[in-house]
Amino acid sequence: MSFSHRRGALRALIAATFLALASVPSLAQDSYPNKPVRIVVGFEPGGLTDTYARLFATHLQTKFGQPFLVENKPGAATIIGTQFVAKAPADGYTLCFCVSNVYTNKFFRAQLPYKMEDLTAIGLAFRSSSVLIVPETSPFQNAEQLVDFAKKNPGKLNYSTTGAGGATHITGELFSSLAGIRATSVHYKGAAPASMAVGTQEVDFAFSAIATAQPLLKQKKVRALGVSNDVRTPALPDVPTLGEAGFKGIVTGVWYGLMAPTGTPASVINLMNKELNAFFTSPPIKERLQVGGETPMGTMTPQQMTEYVAKDTEMLRKVIEPLNIKLD
Repeated sequence: MSFSHRRGALRALIAATFLALASVPSLAQDSYPNKPVRIVVGFEPGGLTDTYARLFATHLQTKFGQPFLVENKPGAATIIGTQFVAKAPADGYTLCFCVSNVYTNKFFRAQLPYKMEDLTAIGLAFRSSSVLIVPETSPFQNAEQLVDFAKKNPGKLNYSTTGAGGATHITGELFSSLAGIRATSVHYKGAAPASMAVGTQEVDFAFSAIATAQPLLKQKKVRALGVSNDVRTPALPDVPTLGEAGFKGIVTGVWYGLMAPTGTPASVINLMNKELNAFFTSPPIKERLQVGGETPMGTMTPQQMTEYVAKDTEMLRKVIEPLNIKLD
């Protein structure tokens, strides 16, 4: 090879080397996440969903050095927030910290503004059960007294929910159906205002997530009459199950998990699944969940979450459809 050819080859090699080095920052900038990520919550601030979404967002922000912003889009039992996420670009920058309502809403309405296929699973965080609460000033000392009064006074009692068609609404209607009473549901835009409505005596009772009710119980603003679980919870060891109180069959719960628009890159799904599982099984968060009466579930793959949610939705369908609740 002539000197001029060798010199040309050397120049080409140097140019290629500089080009490769120059591309490194660009590749780094293209890694996820490289801009703010929003996590949508379908309830007002202050409830269980919002609280853990914000704790998880703080973890992600610390880990990745990018803002993870929780956006509250309450209304219609999470339909407003779910629709927003379902229609968002599938680029990993809009996620949903969702609850069971995402799938059960279809049992109450002829049509939804989104399809189940519009969302894809990332991972399950935890599961919660609820507690029947009444104002501390209420004359009802147990569930039997409440039911006895309601039977003698049809329609006089009312109860708060986190939204029409939501888990607390389902539990309230199931309780009313099994107990043979008629009570009026009053719908709020989240767990915090729904539970507070009991403490301020706006309503006569409610089924609240245990963690949401605990501050009100400690402040002696509400009284717990029973938990919608098959066994007593360590979080409220002195409170009987509703089955113990004579109302068997009221075993309901809500799953909480992370989802994304369908089509979101698998690399993002897997990364967020890894972070969600690590966070919700970490000792401090696991202990916090258990103290609040919740069950940590951060061990599933996206596929396992999909299968779990399908089975849970079918179980709830069998509970909901006989109640014949229509919200259109």
